Amino acid sequence: MVQAKKPKKSTAKVPAVKQRDTYLDALKGFAIILVVLGHSVQSFTAGGRFDDNLLFRIIYSFHMPLFMFLSGAAASYSSRPMNLEFIKRKFYMLVIPFVAWYLVGYFLEGSYHTTSFGLYIKHVIVSPDYGLWFLWVLFLNFCCLVLIKRLTSRLKLYAYPLIWLAIYAIPTGKYGIGLVKWHLPFFLAGYLIFTYRTRLARYRTAALAASVVAFPLLVASWHRLYNPAFVNSLPARLAHHHLAMINAGSLIVINLDQIVVVGYTYLVAFAGIGFSCALFKAVRQQRVRRSLAFLGLYTLDIYVAHFYFFRFAFGHGWTEVTSGFIIAISLSFALGYFVLRRVYWLNVIFLGGRGS
Repeated sequence: MVQAKKPKKSTAKVPAVKQRDTYLDALKGFAIILVVLGHSVQSFTAGGRFDDNLLFRIIYSFHMPLFMFLSGAAASYSSRPMNLEFIKRKFYMLVIPFVAWYLVGYFLEGSYHTTSFGLYIKHVIVSPDYGLWFLWVLFLNFCCLVLIKRLTSRLKLYAYPLIWLAIYAIPTGKYGIGLVKWHLPFFLAGYLIFTYRTRLARYRTAALAASVVAFPLLVASWHRLYNPAFVNSLPARLAHHHLAMINAGSLIVINLDQIVVVGYTYLVAFAGIGFSCALFKAVRQQRVRRSLAFLGLYTLDIYVAHFYFFRFAFGHGWTEVTSGFIIAISLSFALGYFVLRRVYWLNVIFLGGRGS
């Protein structure tokens, strides 16, 4: 009796399906709501006194650090090798839309009436915050992450702070470097916390509880343009005790005044991030979670286009802020969902090839 041969196991690799963390998606949805709402308050506050608006100050104390943190967290789920091909892919996804929307803005905002095209391009190269700076800075953060991953075989986790300190020491803030100095720690923190989330799970409850307590206390005195009185008075106290500066040899001088200021601003932002995470842990309404998670899939669509729809706002005061927010977030979502993602070349140029 001849036995039938067993079929050989296929050696073909099955493409890995990237799992989505709906918790992160929901937080992204919450973050893009904060972005549009903050810009609406900024655009429609009477007399341009938006910095005195409490809602604006709360949002701006942590909303973009939250986005960077979530971007780093999402990167921790990627199974792609951190190499030049990875950077190339991020270039297409982030830098191409950054440039495309900046060029669109030259015509839609009427800049061509007052600024030559060459000067317009120079502005965004030197100061990316003239355009959609988040995309450019996020790309640079990914470049930093690839460099760090290359160095971790020798330096282990020390590579993370060393690269940030090296960038922080660059004596310029142009070309987006200043923005990277500020935002890179949030991006790397998100990446590390979610990479080692199993090991860090035991500290999660305590960290979130501390954020819930600390953020309301810290943000009450936060201001975009200046530091609170207790931060400004601390350097004088340090100087009184001869602690204003620490010399480490003849080449390194550590200015404790600046460390206090930088430490305070980071503490507020990280507390805001922790507060947001704790808030979503407490939300049990699944319909709210699902709605925000769905919106979180379209954060880029909303971010790149919402400015152009503020012109349709109506009313005065908070009515104008509210109408501007609702119209901008609705129409920018609709533009992405029904138009940009449906046409291949529009998707590639303006959304970096996001899935429909």
